[in-house]
Amino acid sequence: MNGQSQSTDVRPNVALIIETSVVYGREILKGIARYLQSHERWSIFLDERELDAPPPEWILGWKGDGVICRSMTPDLAQELRERELPVVDLNDRYGDLGLPRISSDMRAIGRMAAKHLRHRGFETVAFCGFTHEVWSEERLDGVRTVVEPCGVFRSPWTGLREHAWQEERDLICDWLSGLPRPLGVVTCNDVRGHHVLDACRTLGLAVPEEVAVIGIDNADTFCALCDPPLSSVVPDAETIGYESAALLRQLMRRERPDRLVFQLPPVGVVTRQSTDSVAIGDPVVARAVRYIRENAHRPIQIEEVLAKTNLSRSTLERRFRVALGHSPHHEITQRRIKRAKSLLRDTSWSVTRVADEVGFDHPEYFMVQFKRETGQTPTQWRQATPGG
Repeated sequence: MNGQSQSTDVRPNVALIIETSVVYGREILKGIARYLQSHERWSIFLDERELDAPPPEWILGWKGDGVICRSMTPDLAQELRERELPVVDLNDRYGDLGLPRISSDMRAIGRMAAKHLRHRGFETVAFCGFTHEVWSEERLDGVRTVVEPCGVFRSPWTGLREHAWQEERDLICDWLSGLPRPLGVVTCNDVRGHHVLDACRTLGLAVPEEVAVIGIDNADTFCALCDPPLSSVVPDAETIGYESAALLRQLMRRERPDRLVFQLPPVGVVTRQSTDSVAIGDPVVARAVRYIRENAHRPIQIEEVLAKTNLSRSTLERRFRVALGHSPHHEITQRRIKRAKSLLRDTSWSVTRVADEVGFDHPEYFMVQFKRETGQTPTQWRQATPGG
């Protein structure tokens, strides 16, 4: 004995061929990491990857113990099956390639998006996706289990790298212009949601009053950069990562898993401004609500709203009550209180400053209105609200 102990930390060599450039891939990796923290550790190959980057060329001759792969292709799947290397396939592009596979339930995602719009009163729904993408078509199939879309727009994903974005936006504008309103639009992912919102802005359509838009994947930063911020369905990508690690561990141990192919439903919807309204069938009321929403941070008056509609006060009051069940003045107050809640939750500003920021000249009147709407004073609401 030389007094030195030999390490027994022999770890399986695992390649993670998963994109790091988008939130879906990063959430999968987070799930894998969570699994490994409570189980055996692996010696991992991982590098920064784009979404469509091909697998590394060395993977076919690799002598490792297992692979979790998002960039699977039919040819690669065939090669890996012949080598009998333990593999968990996470691809969305080709579907079942004869390997153990875990994926999001794309149809359930589409259903959830469509139901979200229907619950907000949008009876007419359209879909904007990409051609030649299995995941996009499956999400469309899910929408169709809830409502038959009044229109479907598709263009190649790769085409966005081959021609000017303005050309694509013009095509979407032409498509939207021919659809009835109020309209809900399910987009196949958050990127497509941004495209539709930009087209709505170009056409001068009020979002969400005339056109409500929901994306998929919930890429927080991307959704926040949209104008207005994009609502989005949240896939359960982290659980996909966790379960893929558990499945690969069984395969590397030559155990027989209970299931070799399964899908996971989405987590839910994060509602942002692009769907945070009810459908408004009256286009004049929709424009008025849009003006109120965009100017609720200052002390606007009913006269300003009237100037945007060319209606008398009594006519606007009547049309508001028919469309929304309340007056324009109540809409202005609701919008101010909603913005006040965001400021109370997200800042440490005083109640007086919040009142000023949302257009109330007198903090006392703001506090009266806030309590009338919420049943609490601004301070009580802030103390009772997570993050407040």
